[in-house]
Amino acid sequence: MPKWLRYALLCIFWWGVFGLLAKLGSDKISPADMQVLFTGGMLPLAVAAFVTGGNKIDTDRLGVTYGVLIGVLAGLGSLAFFAAMAHGKASIVGPVTSLFPLLTVILAVTVLKERMNRVQLAGIVLALIAIAVLSV
Repeated sequence: MPKWLRYALLCIFWWGVFGLLAKLGSDKISPADMQVLFTGGMLPLAVAAFVTGGNKIDTDRLGVTYGVLIGVLAGLGSLAFFAAMAHGKASIVGPVTSLFPLLTVILAVTVLKERMNRVQLAGIVLALIAIAVLSV
C-alpha cells in the first residue's frame, strides 16, 4: 500500500470519528465552546509536532503566512461545522461538509492552473448533485 494511501485512510478514520464526536458535543454545548475545546485538544499534537520536528519552525515568511492562514481558516471552518452539527443531522451535515474539496479543485484549476480531465469533471458534477440530493 502506498504511503500516501495509508495516511489518507487514517485521515478518513480520524475525521469520521471527529464528525460523530462533533455531533455529540454540539448537541450539548455551543459551537464556540466546541471550538475552544477543539483547539485545546489540538495543542498537545502541535507540541508533539514541534518537538519531533527538531524544536524549530521554518522561518520562510510565505510558508509561515500560509500556516497561520490555514489555522484561521480551519478555525472558521470548524466553527461553521459545529454550528451546522448543532442544527442539523450528522448523517447529512457530515457528507455535505465533506465535499469541501470541490472548492479546492476549483481554486486549483483557477489559481494554480491545474487541469482536469473529463472523468474528473464528471466527478465534480456528481459531487454537486450529491449536495442537492443530501439537502432534501
